[in-house]
Amino acid sequence: MIEVAPACISPVAFAVSEKSASDPPLDAVCRTAAALFGVRYAFVSRLDVTHQRFLGREGLDVSETSRDVAFCAYTILGEAYEPLVVLDTHCDERFAANPLVTGAPFLRFYAGMRIALAGGVHAATVCIADTLPRAGFDKAERERLTDLALFVEATLRGRAAEIEAGRARYQVEDSDSLLQTTLESMDQGLLMTDADDRVRVSNRRVASLMGVPETLLYDGAPFAAVRAYQAAQGEFADLPDDLRGFLEKGCPRTENSDYERMRPDGTVLQVCTRPSPRGGVVRTFTDVTQRRTAECALRASESRYRILAENANDIIVMGDLSMRRHYVSPAVRSVLGYEPEELLATTAAEFCHPDDAQAFTDLWTQVKTQAEGRFITCLRHRHKAGHYAWIEASIRVVRDEPDPGRVIYVAALRDVTARREAEAQVRHMALHDALTGLPNRTLFRDRLEQAITHARRARTCFAVLACDLDRFKAVNDSLGHPAGDALLRVVAERMRAVLRPYDTLARFGGDEFAIVLTYLDAVVDVGDLADRLIAAVSEPVDLDGQSVEVGISIGMTVATERDRDPDELFKRADIALYEAKAAGRNTYREFEPNAGARIATRGQLALDMKEALRAHEFHLVYQPVIDAGTGAVVSFEALMRWRHPTQGEVAPGAFIPVAEEMGLIVPLGAWALHEACREATSWPAHIRVAVNVSVVQLRRAGFEATVMAALAGSGLPAARLKLEVTESVLMQDAEVVIASLHRLRAIGVLIALDDFGTGYSSLSYLRRFPFDKIKIDRAFIRDIADPDAAAIVRAVVSIGERLGMGIVAEGVETVEQLDLVRQEGCTQVQGFLFSPPLPPDAARRYIERVAQHQTPPSGLAPASAKQA
Repeated sequence: MIEVAPACISPVAFAVSEKSASDPPLDAVCRTAAALFGVRYAFVSRLDVTHQRFLGREGLDVSETSRDVAFCAYTILGEAYEPLVVLDTHCDERFAANPLVTGAPFLRFYAGMRIALAGGVHAATVCIADTLPRAGFDKAERERLTDLALFVEATLRGRAAEIEAGRARYQVEDSDSLLQTTLESMDQGLLMTDADDRVRVSNRRVASLMGVPETLLYDGAPFAAVRAYQAAQGEFADLPDDLRGFLEKGCPRTENSDYERMRPDGTVLQVCTRPSPRGGVVRTFTDVTQRRTAECALRASESRYRILAENANDIIVMGDLSMRRHYVSPAVRSVLGYEPEELLATTAAEFCHPDDAQAFTDLWTQVKTQAEGRFITCLRHRHKAGHYAWIEASIRVVRDEPDPGRVIYVAALRDVTARREAEAQVRHMALHDALTGLPNRTLFRDRLEQAITHARRARTCFAVLACDLDRFKAVNDSLGHPAGDALLRVVAERMRAVLRPYDTLARFGGDEFAIVLTYLDAVVDVGDLADRLIAAVSEPVDLDGQSVEVGISIGMTVATERDRDPDELFKRADIALYEAKAAGRNTYREFEPNAGARIATRGQLALDMKEALRAHEFHLVYQPVIDAGTGAVVSFEALMRWRHPTQGEVAPGAFIPVAEEMGLIVPLGAWALHEACREATSWPAHIRVAVNVSVVQLRRAGFEATVMAALAGSGLPAARLKLEVTESVLMQDAEVVIASLHRLRAIGVLIALDDFGTGYSSLSYLRRFPFDKIKIDRAFIRDIADPDAAAIVRAVVSIGERLGMGIVAEGVETVEQLDLVRQEGCTQVQGFLFSPPLPPDAARRYIERVAQHQTPPSGLAPASAKQA
């Protein structure tokens, strides 16, 4: 044998494996063939899609070649047992250029015959080859090659048959194992008897369900012995005669031998009996105890449900998906005035308010298409008396128990008319000033944004006016708050009379008003209207026989389609307002871009504040919050004050907005948190401290860390700290702010909604964040003697109670106000009736005095007033 070194083999022709698999029997056949035919090479090969692989070989050190150079690829295309013979490859155009001819192993002669493997697939060959050409390949040589091929074919087929037989044995064993595993994993019991009533197949589960030992259920056991054992154990004693006879003797009672029975231990068995094709019976035993118990419980539940439905205050309705009502509970008499029978076979659409018809159609489409979940809506339903009642409907689609293929709906209808009216009042309060009925800051901003959008779309201009009353404080201080409120209402009516119906007049609080003038034809229109506003407001006002006069200062800016920022527009109007005041009041000024006097003043104030932080000129005062029932101090609100070295006390309303605008509120607020927490540790453990938080603080990263640092540094428990946020905090980046408040609340810090109703009130915020307290703004408390104001306070208290939020009334200044807020349900009160804001040492003395002289609720106001 000539060894062909791998380095000499063409890389195109051969792919040499690192470890060639050896088949000694086939290699021996190849050696014999090489000697028999006097050739250098003999091999048995098999072809796949890409390669020729050698099953046995002589003279070759390779295990495979690529298919495209394999001579055998031509061999398998020939007739059965007819060899392919190439006497000289150089003379055959099919092989002359083959890499196996032009390079190692330099084949010149080839003879090969195809053989069939298992399944008749002709994909293998028996071949001989040499490096020398031959003159001929006679008949005897062809017959020897054929005999050799038949021998190899038989050998390979024999191997395949052995493998297949082994696989079949494995499958049978695996099938038996799978059957046994399946039987033993069944939750049901299974028992098969043959035509002679002998046990042939069973699982362990059937023994426990039948109450017999497994030893009775061996293969070939007489089933009569099993029945006799059961009868002896009393399994059939309490059964009806026909079923007992069937089970004891095996004689069928009816054509259908399926039945249920209860065993002595209370287990309910469902037995299904089916004849076997070869004679005999297959029985399955199922424990349906839980199912029957559940069905019994369901029937009891349905009975209880009907009792509840017949006696509930809500209306219970059941019907089909075509909206036809099949059942209406008796509560419909008191809620909607109908007899239940009057609404049967009717649809809700027939009684729906026309304005709600589309909403109802959309809802019902959703109910029918989704058919899962709970659907809640609030629509107006016609009362038998003719008016409409607000009904909250909770609808669920279910399958009818008697007919599981039938889908029905169940609805609970609740009269929420009173709640909707209260919510409407609160919504109006959220968007309007309680005193004048004018839009508040929220609605004003919305109208301003609408004006910006319209101006951009229509390429028109509009104007924003900021207005302050002149000499109002003097009237308010001299004649009292009631006179001041009456004056504000008169001024509001006069201003409204001057404006056009589509202009927006808003009150922001105090004597501060704002206006949006839309659809302007010319800038001069703004000046004319400002003159008329000044003239109207300046007319004398009769307040209970007392004639008073006030003026109005107006700052205005004209906006075009290029203006997009509402805050910037109002800032420009505000700057112009300061100029109007500086010009002598009772006049107007239009914004001028180069007018920087006010900005410079604010800048100086900001610089002074920075110095004040370093010089410790800020200090805190504390105003008590009182329990309206007991008179006890429950908390203090920390309020910031600034004693300027040259200007004296600076009002918070002057420096807090500047601090927010310049970002100084962040270090200032952090100082206030640390100082308030430190001071609160000197109070009794039940008294909390409340600290006001600005939107600027909440939107800055690190606020939560500041709060925790203040608590850790002072040692104050988190539950004694209450953070008060205004509704404006929730207007911008609401998701971020609410998430921050949730995390603080999670560690125990209380969160209160301050100044509720002053400009940004929204019921959605009360639903989205569970505030611990709602502080009703002093404006509503001042007017609480008015029935409308009292109704609004009552509504807020009702909503707070429903949501689990405590109510604090701010600005209680008279005994009458105290009595009224207590009547409306406010549990905590704050105001000058009890005490003004106090320095720290005075606050501690106040706590001691209240603790020593605390009086019952009937004496709360006078006692607190004296202490204040």
